[in-house]
Amino acid sequence: MLANISPYSIVEQDYTWIGEYIDGTCLYEYDINTKQRSDFYSIKRDKLIRFGLIGHGMRLYYEVGGGFFKLNGSLYEIVYRVGNKEYYLTGQFHPYNDVIAFKDAEAWSSRGHSDTHKFPTRITAFNFGWKTKLDVSGVQFSIKAIVTIPYNAPVNLQVSIVADTDLEGQLLFKKNGTEISEFETPLKKGVGGKLMWAVR
Repeated sequence: MLANISPYSIVEQDYTWIGEYIDGTCLYEYDINTKQRSDFYSIKRDKLIRFGLIGHGMRLYYEVGGGFFKLNGSLYEIVYRVGNKEYYLTGQFHPYNDVIAFKDAEAWSSRGHSDTHKFPTRITAFNFGWKTKLDVSGVQFSIKAIVTIPYNAPVNLQVSIVADTDLEGQLLFKKNGTEISEFETPLKKGVGGKLMWAVR
């Protein structure tokens, strides 16, 4: 259903989050009829099948079953490779239902302007994604994957990863099944690493 709904925000905010449930219903950040804001913490994670953002004619979301990102019709996978061994960080038989959604914002004030404590603010980026823990071929991974849609910059995918063992490998991104980017990403046991990739 999420793939078929209108890809435009129904409020003045550029993007809004949406969660789709197994029964075909959706929870919108803003109710379609009342425009009232929904509580993010009311999302029924055990019934969720898709989660993401809509706005500006785009549908950007991920599949809870597998963690695959679907961004404007293309499917993205995240893989960690050591030699010939590939550890798929998406695509596991595991619910990726610990959802993330937040906005980056900034506020500013004129120097010496003290007649009010209110500052003009604006949203500078919209973010969504997931975090999870996985056992992949005997290696324990803790992963967080967040898609960011900033103003006047490319969409990017930020991956944070921790493993329970030292690994000398590469982080790969696949688009529609084809590897399109590879980064040397050595991991030390229990030490987190973070990579930000401009989606293409």
